[in-house]
Amino acid sequence: MYPTTLGELEWTRYGAQDQEGGWIVEINIGGSIHSATYSLESLTLRDFEKVSLGTLLTKHEAQGFDLYYSDLVPTALVADLQEHITDTALLLAQRIQSEASSIPDIYLAGNRELMGLVSIVTSIDLGFEDGYYITGGQLPGIFMRTDLLGTEVRRLLTHEYIHHVFDGLANDEILPAWLTEGLSKYYEFDVALLGPRPDATRLRLLTSTDLARTAAQTGSLFSLASLDNQTVWNSRTDQDELALQYAEAYMAVRFLIETYGPLAGKDLVEEIGLGTSISRSLETVTGLDLGVFESRFIRWLARWEDPERALLSDYVIELDAILATESAISEQRAENIATPMFAQESISSRAALVQSTEELVAALQLLSPPERAQELHQQAEDRLGRVLEWLSLELLASQTRDNVPLRAANDMIPELRARNFTLKRNLSNLKFIYNLPD
Repeated sequence: MYPTTLGELEWTRYGAQDQEGGWIVEINIGGSIHSATYSLESLTLRDFEKVSLGTLLTKHEAQGFDLYYSDLVPTALVADLQEHITDTALLLAQRIQSEASSIPDIYLAGNRELMGLVSIVTSIDLGFEDGYYITGGQLPGIFMRTDLLGTEVRRLLTHEYIHHVFDGLANDEILPAWLTEGLSKYYEFDVALLGPRPDATRLRLLTSTDLARTAAQTGSLFSLASLDNQTVWNSRTDQDELALQYAEAYMAVRFLIETYGPLAGKDLVEEIGLGTSISRSLETVTGLDLGVFESRFIRWLARWEDPERALLSDYVIELDAILATESAISEQRAENIATPMFAQESISSRAALVQSTEELVAALQLLSPPERAQELHQQAEDRLGRVLEWLSLELLASQTRDNVPLRAANDMIPELRARNFTLKRNLSNLKFIYNLPD
């Protein structure tokens, strides 16, 4: 729980897996119990048709496709995902400048155990995957578990839908695993950054890009040839290898699109859909054969940096230096208080603290925070301004030997602690989201 800018205490509970019924929350603050009650009800979808697919599923009819959901899948989530996939289809069509693809049937399992039962019927070796897409056959569609965080569930559905779209553009020709998985990852991130809680996606995106960049710098990337076969891709079980192959595929597609145009990924898939090899298709789209494309990709990746993060990183380094100096001023104040001094020495020491803080305030005002750090910068300015006021009151009390400004300074201490906590927490969160060193 954290205080808002108005000084109010807020709390949030993510209760997607909570059961229906009445709930009570009790909050103990300093021995005083505060309580709040609320109730949860299941959204009524009026779905009655049942089908058996390893486990019992309920059929929900949507416009142009059906959703099937098992026990433990909240009906509200079914409705949310119906809206999400419809919006995703329209957004992706805009991105690749094509007609919106049809949406396949979607099968939602309440947990991994139920997902495993469904995968047996669909003859899929589930392995490490939380979802998969089947094209053709008796049961085409997207199959996935839903007992994940909401952001992860939406990204998983988006990922599998993108497989559906590009498989269609490829005319069912087999795509290299690095290309199909990289495209799905690229547009999965693209869609999620425009949705709710984009920072959850930004964190995963930057963690992935940094993993791939480090591998490029250390020479430990997979060769694209070793990421070509989907069966080999799916057979890997080592968590580090799994993370790296997805990260590398994503960055390979990002290189392709950022270097050769926003439709380069789609164009490459359509070339392969004509029955052309990956190397010939790459030559048509980029003018490079596969080997040259790969070597240029590796050089690009080793030097890559996210442009937004680069600006943010420079700002955070400067802000950290200012805050470190402010901490040193605070330590000097504590040392001064603990040291016996004559009146004039006390005045001089407090005047020096005020002057040093004034210089810090001026230095902070000279910084140019990027857009993402504007609010953080304002918090830093507000806090440092209050620190300056606090130290100035202590100086005034020392100069006048009057306890009135000293009491006013002491009354500010709880506020200063709260502002310091909030600023440090928000700065730490920003570093975490952008994968910056703390």
